[in-house]
Amino acid sequence: MSEFQLPASLFHECLSPSDSSTAARVLARLVEAAGPLHVEGCDRLDIGEYESLGLCKTSELPVPAHVSVARWGGVDHDEVTVDTELGAWRVEWKDGEVLYAVDAQWKLGWDTVKRTWLVARTEQIAHEFLLDLERRTNEPRDAILVFHGSCWNRSRDLYRAVQQASFDDLILAKDLKTRIREDFRRFVDSRAAYEGVGLPWRRGALFLGPPGNGKTHCLRALVKELGVPALYVQSVKTRYETEEQNLKRVFERARQLRPCVLVLEDLDSLVNAQNRSYFLNQLDGFEKNVGLIVLATTNHPDRIDPAILDRPSRFDRKYTFELPAVTERSAYLELWRKKLDGRVVWSEALRDRIASESEGFSFAYLQELVISSLTHAVADATDFAELLPRECASLREQMSSILKREGELGSTLETEDDGP
Repeated sequence: MSEFQLPASLFHECLSPSDSSTAARVLARLVEAAGPLHVEGCDRLDIGEYESLGLCKTSELPVPAHVSVARWGGVDHDEVTVDTELGAWRVEWKDGEVLYAVDAQWKLGWDTVKRTWLVARTEQIAHEFLLDLERRTNEPRDAILVFHGSCWNRSRDLYRAVQQASFDDLILAKDLKTRIREDFRRFVDSRAAYEGVGLPWRRGALFLGPPGNGKTHCLRALVKELGVPALYVQSVKTRYETEEQNLKRVFERARQLRPCVLVLEDLDSLVNAQNRSYFLNQLDGFEKNVGLIVLATTNHPDRIDPAILDRPSRFDRKYTFELPAVTERSAYLELWRKKLDGRVVWSEALRDRIASESEGFSFAYLQELVISSLTHAVADATDFAELLPRECASLREQMSSILKREGELGSTLETEDDGP
């Protein structure tokens, strides 16, 4: 393949201004420059990840000029990463094959459109490269696949969060934690039994309850314990693809990775009247879904259609995460007491007092209580044990005020609905 020369003014010509025809303009300009070579447009490809796996070698082309943005990873990941928004590369692939890749992104309304164009000797070579790259870079390995914006991306941050989750530091009401772990252990160990009686080996579970009571922590700890590939769905709404098209992509990818876990957080925001029928059809694909574990969460079960909520074959296990009772609040505060041992001092008696006075607090509220007390103790050089009851009273008053406002708003809406 002869060396391919990209126009130096490619990005300036095609991206100024950017609109719905931008992708077509880039494609037309590349086809003009490529001559007999084939040009293939596609969603943004992670060629850097593909190269890191030792499957290709890239070199940056001098023109057109690259545009990159350096970003700090934050306190938890204290390093700088560089993202290329506009750029082009020469790609050496297997058997001495050479391709060229052009990346561009631009604003379209509120959205950011990201595209890659491949230039190859033939259409077949472009498609073979595209297929191999997508398959290899979308394998979970040390990451979790996250679906957002109509495509899958590998998230190492989420993977690390899952690996850090543990049932050991999770406090749940009564025997809920034990029941969840035992239910899934039995399921994982019973594939032969399912197949022996002609039942599809699949499981759906729905975590219900108000926010801040351990659903996400439990879900992550369970994903870690199951030890199979995990896929998270954040959103199926996009500008150009229908929600049905995106749901199809979600279930197709999950079926390719079976056995695996498909996580649908905030199910009530993912499934609506427009996509419900298609979602149910995908969920009901018994033979196709063998080996598929679907875990869903919701803070608002009242917003979920009964066809999803009440039919056992769809979510055959439902676990309710209630507000913690006094025993669970005391156990949770004891975890913090041990965690802060040696740094602040508070007695078992104070722990039990706070557990008693925090009726109606979620685990998230209890965490806020400890952290805010600790922050004020450090900032004001005040005794932590003195601050804790005051902070508890303050949060309780804040919570009552919120509930009162929500009640007043509900009454107002009901009055408006009744009409004159």
